[in-house]
Amino acid sequence: MDAIGLDPVSQAGLTAATGWDRGAKAAEAAAFLAGIGLILFAAIADRAWLDRHLLPHLFLQRSEQILWWLVERSLAFLIGIALILPVRRYIGRAFRSGRGRDLSVNVLLMILAVLMALLASEFILRTGNWARIERWAQSEEPLRHADPVLGWTNIPARIGGEVYQGHDIRYVLDAGGRRVSDFAHPVDSRRPSILFAGESIMFGFRLNWSDTAAGRIENASGLQSVNIAVNGYGADQELMRLRQELPRFTQPVAVVALFAPTLLERSLDSHRPHLDATLHWHAARPAWRLERVFKNLLLYHSTAAIDAGVVMTRSNLVAIVAETRARGAVPLILVPEFAPEQPVERKLRERVLAGLPYVRVELDPHWSIPGDGHPDARANRAMADAVLAVLAGHLQPRRAS
Repeated sequence: MDAIGLDPVSQAGLTAATGWDRGAKAAEAAAFLAGIGLILFAAIADRAWLDRHLLPHLFLQRSEQILWWLVERSLAFLIGIALILPVRRYIGRAFRSGRGRDLSVNVLLMILAVLMALLASEFILRTGNWARIERWAQSEEPLRHADPVLGWTNIPARIGGEVYQGHDIRYVLDAGGRRVSDFAHPVDSRRPSILFAGESIMFGFRLNWSDTAAGRIENASGLQSVNIAVNGYGADQELMRLRQELPRFTQPVAVVALFAPTLLERSLDSHRPHLDATLHWHAARPAWRLERVFKNLLLYHSTAAIDAGVVMTRSNLVAIVAETRARGAVPLILVPEFAPEQPVERKLRERVLAGLPYVRVELDPHWSIPGDGHPDARANRAMADAVLAVLAGHLQPRRAS
């Protein structure tokens, strides 16, 4: 017997019980703190927080973003409550009954299973050329291929087609990957021209040439429309593409670039070749492919990342304006937005475009391609009319046919 009157076996049992009790308290405290953290996060992440950290999205209306975030916020709150009450109590009972070791092993096995699943998902996402160009770009018209400088470009000298919502759509790409009306009317670098730089909206995605803003402006002005837009581009890619194309033309009359607050998120993408705020080129940053998946699910960006995106986007648009003017052409930034403009969109627009020449075109929310979200023919007519109104004093009179 020892000093307190217990035999060695009883003393060992008391020591073990005391250890399990301490383990139970520590595990309960960890569950409690994690639960409190989730609840506090759900309380802090209100509408003002959302406006600071969730950027407008082209294919996700603000109301849908708010609903999505309410679901995530509610889940954080419910998980927090669950950790504080049933989970914490269950953990405590398990440790005090001597099942703490089994519970710890099960938790470690669950964590290991999750990590293995994440690694397997990452491996799958890295197959099939994911790291160079998204898979949709390899199968969705107009087809694109990887480019070491720009990230991707249109596959040149081809006609792409699709049937969408019962409409036959033709994409005619010339030898430079520029969209043209047909091969019978190739781009002539000696003609007075208006260059259109941008992404899928400017390209006229899921519209035939005559329904696009570029096609309408060419028909109305008699000037050659040179559409150098490429689906999925950000502002820096617009600038890099324009730098390749603008020097080829001897009589550039105007350059119409595109910006929309709903596209600002692309300026935060460093997983492709990109320019920084000082216009220095950087290769694609290696990263976990799951990082993008989680960003798309959480819809979250830090304020520092958003501020950097604003500065970078503005720097690229400033450069587009300056380089256009240096060639004696008129710069104009087209800003199409489906009404009503949200306060967060207005703030981003003002921050990016302050002092720059732009025309904002408010589009009827019904003027989008069904099931797609891109501006339809009516929206493109409104955009073309707005651009023509601004450029009217700079355009040559239409030549007689």
